[in-house]
Amino acid sequence: MGSKKDSQSWEETLDRELAMVVDPRTPAVNTTTDAQETDSALADPVPSQDDQFISVEQLRAEVYEAVRQGRALSLDVYDEAGELLLPAGSRITRWFLGRLRERGIKRVRIRSAPPYRPAKSVEVPTDDGRRDGLHTPISRALDERLAGELLRPVVYRPVKGWRRPRLPIDDLKGRAAHGVKRHAATSAAVADLCHALEPCRRKPVDGLRRSVDHFVDMAAVDFDLLPLIVAMQQPENEYLFDHCVNVALISMAIGSHLGLDRERIMEIGLGGLLHDIGMLRVPSSIRQAPRELTEREWREIHRHPLHTLDMLADLRGLPQTVRFISYQAHERFNGSGYPRHRSGRQLHEYAKIVSLSDMYTAMTSKRPFRPAMPPYIAARTILTDGAAGKFDRAAVRAFLDTLSLFPIGSRVRLSDKSTARVLRANPGLHTCPVVEELAEDGLPTGRLIDLSYEDAPRVIQAI
Repeated sequence: MGSKKDSQSWEETLDRELAMVVDPRTPAVNTTTDAQETDSALADPVPSQDDQFISVEQLRAEVYEAVRQGRALSLDVYDEAGELLLPAGSRITRWFLGRLRERGIKRVRIRSAPPYRPAKSVEVPTDDGRRDGLHTPISRALDERLAGELLRPVVYRPVKGWRRPRLPIDDLKGRAAHGVKRHAATSAAVADLCHALEPCRRKPVDGLRRSVDHFVDMAAVDFDLLPLIVAMQQPENEYLFDHCVNVALISMAIGSHLGLDRERIMEIGLGGLLHDIGMLRVPSSIRQAPRELTEREWREIHRHPLHTLDMLADLRGLPQTVRFISYQAHERFNGSGYPRHRSGRQLHEYAKIVSLSDMYTAMTSKRPFRPAMPPYIAARTILTDGAAGKFDRAAVRAFLDTLSLFPIGSRVRLSDKSTARVLRANPGLHTCPVVEELAEDGLPTGRLIDLSYEDAPRVIQAI
């Protein structure tokens, strides 16, 4: 074959959207640069005249006084650049102060908390009208722990395409077929665990750990294996449990591409498996409704992350990260998610990954009120939302590097009039995956085509 193509889209509008997400230096159309947009989402650009700057030692004294009086901090805490470190109403712990010290932060900015203004599309007022929206003792404690955790840097080292482990195609297909069986067993295991949960009776998660460990082994031999399993899987259990397994597999594949170590990928996988179990406490008449939901019903849906946290309290052996993921898997980078409308750097890095996987698998699954969305349309929706600031752009790039814009397992029509199934992603070349040609009867011919090469055909249509 000839030399490789530069990454390019197959239509002009798509090219602009890809550029906005893939290259953060590219200006957004007729407005500010992407970097400026991101900065505005993460920081408060307009200092208030009411702001006060205090040293971390002074903050420590304020904390001790608050503890002595049995109250929480009454002010928002920012760093000097305007990044929110901790919202008012939280308790600052010694661990949080230690994180400030590790980051070299010696002075912070404090101000009175502004009025709560959730995004209109997801406004979920509580029945008693509290300012901070949905909250429980468990979520309040988790907010305090998260404040320090978010100061811990997460380092990604995306794996270059030529370094990604790859099996021979026949082995890839064989292991994917085995993985489909493992998928069904894992879905059933999640269902059994959830139905067995009883108040005040803690359950171990050893069985789920073994399943996740097995999938991590699969990802280690071929990054494309887990997405292919998701594409081949045929739903057997209730949507909720199959969905959770799909989210876990896609999230683990993204984590593998980002160069995370085994333990971190395990945490992401467990977070994906358990992030939605609180939906079991939402009436089935709502979560399985074959129609659009009412505003009141949406309030019930938006409470389910808090139900999840409550259920996770009955599980033994869970890393704290799993709770962070479950708590924030439905938040959005621009603050339009739920349950707490967190945004930007207030979100855990792994929750950003699971959030994308959750949206993709939800869109590509059949639901009582709508048919499944074609994988390409779902990926395109994520791309567009990422360009608009709804998702973290680094996470969107990792998603595209892992699944391709024409996701693994989907079918495409090529410029040579043949049809093919996508088998592998090409990192950085999101519109040029590796495909397998299909005969007229839909069966594979065995001919593999790497669309990144100059003399290869191009995709003209997603089927």
